[in-house]
Amino acid sequence: MRTNHTYWSVRAGLETFPRGTAPPRHRHLEGYASIVLAGSFVEAGFSGRVKVQPGDVLLHGRFDCHANSPHCTRAVQILRLPWLDDRVEGHFRVSDPDVLARLAERDPRESTVALAESLRAVDSPLQHWTSRLASALQTTPSLSLSGWAEQLGMRPEALSRGFGREFGVSPKQFRLEARARRAWLEILRSPRTLTTIAHEFGFSDLAHLSRSVRSLTGYPPSAWRSRGLHFR
Repeated sequence: MRTNHTYWSVRAGLETFPRGTAPPRHRHLEGYASIVLAGSFVEAGFSGRVKVQPGDVLLHGRFDCHANSPHCTRAVQILRLPWLDDRVEGHFRVSDPDVLARLAERDPRESTVALAESLRAVDSPLQHWTSRLASALQTTPSLSLSGWAEQLGMRPEALSRGFGREFGVSPKQFRLEARARRAWLEILRSPRTLTTIAHEFGFSDLAHLSRSVRSLTGYPPSAWRSRGLHFR
């Protein structure tokens, strides 16, 4: 699987992006939470495409990969906090993000606990077509991109370009990375054999699974299994 990303390491604290700027598509080695304190931007990744504003929270598990684009004329300020639960990801809200920022100045771990206690789900608005396609790519391995393009009244190449503008990667590459990550999560959580997991997630064989997971995480499935993981 071809890689198309930059690994980022996250440190707890405030981060500011000047107006009109956003980081390129990237992947993080560890889980983290982004609490929006000021400004607005669009994030597109495995959890879909969402527009966020102050009070919104984006939770990312390990090896989540996403692109960001600015959506306002002011600087964006974010509070980054560690997030250790790969099972809880996506778009949430908190009622008072400034409280979390003040707690983080004293103890980021205390702020993370307060964040987990104050999270609330966000009602999903009408989704952009690229977000619907991202979801379909993850749930339907045999999805026909040409068929999708025809339904939208687009040429296949226009569909790929439009998706790439939002997600920073082609639909085919997104599908490969998303499948590898879902398989990696299953490797961590399930006692089933690697061969069984490879078959379930549509890999041609165990070697194919191993190459894909190694490309995503830097280690093959056997290495993750040998780390003494606990099935959850």
